[in-house]
Amino acid sequence: MADQQSTYRQIFKATSIFGGVQVFQILMNIIKSKIIALLLGPAGIGMLGLLNSTIDMLKSISGLGLETGAVKEVSEAVAQNDETALAKTLKVLRRCVWFTGLAGLLLTLCFSPLISQWTFGNKSYTWMFAVLSIVILLDAISTGQSAALQGMRRITHLAKAGILGSFFALLASLPLFYFFPDQSIVLFILISAVVVLIFSTHYARKIKTVAVRVSKDETLHQGWTMAKLGLAMTLSGAFSIFAAYLIKTYITYHSGIGEAGLYQSAFSIAEGYFGLIFAAMATDYFPRLAAINKDYKLINEEVNKQTEIGMLIALPCILCALFFMPLIVRLLYSREFLGSMECMKWILLGNIFKICSWSMSYVLIATGKSIIFTLSNLLSDILYVALVFIGYRLYGLDGIGIAFLLYYILFFIAMYIITRRLFDLSYFSGFWKIFIVAVVLSGLSFYLQGLDNLWLKYLSAIIIITFGGYYALSQLNKRMDLKGFITQKIKRNKDD
Repeated sequence: MADQQSTYRQIFKATSIFGGVQVFQILMNIIKSKIIALLLGPAGIGMLGLLNSTIDMLKSISGLGLETGAVKEVSEAVAQNDETALAKTLKVLRRCVWFTGLAGLLLTLCFSPLISQWTFGNKSYTWMFAVLSIVILLDAISTGQSAALQGMRRITHLAKAGILGSFFALLASLPLFYFFPDQSIVLFILISAVVVLIFSTHYARKIKTVAVRVSKDETLHQGWTMAKLGLAMTLSGAFSIFAAYLIKTYITYHSGIGEAGLYQSAFSIAEGYFGLIFAAMATDYFPRLAAINKDYKLINEEVNKQTEIGMLIALPCILCALFFMPLIVRLLYSREFLGSMECMKWILLGNIFKICSWSMSYVLIATGKSIIFTLSNLLSDILYVALVFIGYRLYGLDGIGIAFLLYYILFFIAMYIITRRLFDLSYFSGFWKIFIVAVVLSGLSFYLQGLDNLWLKYLSAIIIITFGGYYALSQLNKRMDLKGFITQKIKRNKDD
């Protein structure tokens, strides 16, 4: 029982730490989005979304997913207490990220006219992509340093780098939005990359290793070992980013950049702001799975625990967001963005299934089933784009939200079938109880938030949110003695 509580507490702690980072970054995004929305309108939000999607796609392609393989290699070296292997892995990682970063910079610079044509339908934005090519190199170095911290489980350093990077990036960029509105978005992305690099470098330098010599052949061999595992993640990430890119450009061509801005705001609120759960999965959950990748019984337990904690943390957030979406949209953006509300609500429902399916999909990578992972993600992304195109043609932005929910229901079923057959993975009864409660309460909230009678609507909100919050807290307390965990933390802080 003590071991079970310890594991749940570890998951909760990691989620809480990166949840705190995410909340802080959300506050920074609120300020940034509010400024862009007020000064530049939906077109500014749309421009930011298009540029970020394009740059993310280029970073994903040129990066070769080295960080994923590096996290696994570093984690194994730390687990075996092998200082020489750790030092060699970190040295190879540094060399590789410089190589991939420079290659990405040169490719982006050379093809910036074509990228502008593909993204905006003309070459007027070539200069933007030429400037942003520098971001490819800066991000590659930052990502490599973050991978080293992640593999060594330096969670606190990762969290501090994320918080400080977000704060100072926004602080340095605030004057740009007012004095240079036409160039502000490009400069903001560039300055953000510089600031993130500064803080990731600061904390990466705290890693102390023994001196080692690594030959070119060793670099190529170990670099390829990292890339083989990471390539599956790269391809999968590239598929997903390319899918997002296609959707945004499709909306832009058919309805203009303003409509693309509404789409971007819908996803930023309804999906992006639950990133604490997905950030914890990527940062803490994946290394834990990689460390036990040959023990399917332990993997099954980890999947159940991670999914249960993720669902219990997300449930109250989803219920509150469904009822108070108009207020959230006005707070984060402006009244101009209220047209994206219905899309957001469908996406919120889809997040329930996304949490479950993501926890299973990480098992494929941790156990080295890279081909299956890549193929399943390629097919699912094709399905997602097709569903979005159909949904948008039929119901506009609302159709995109419906497509998101339908996609993640199907993805959840597919991941369950695949992991069941390969690893005999199954969810325990405790998970299914939480899952059913989450689906029922979220479905009720989705229906009741549309009532015209405001008294009935907000009375329902109070009842459902109170019950959902109580249920989540009681289940967390049952699994990890939440009261004892909090009391312990308070006592420790007082002693310090």
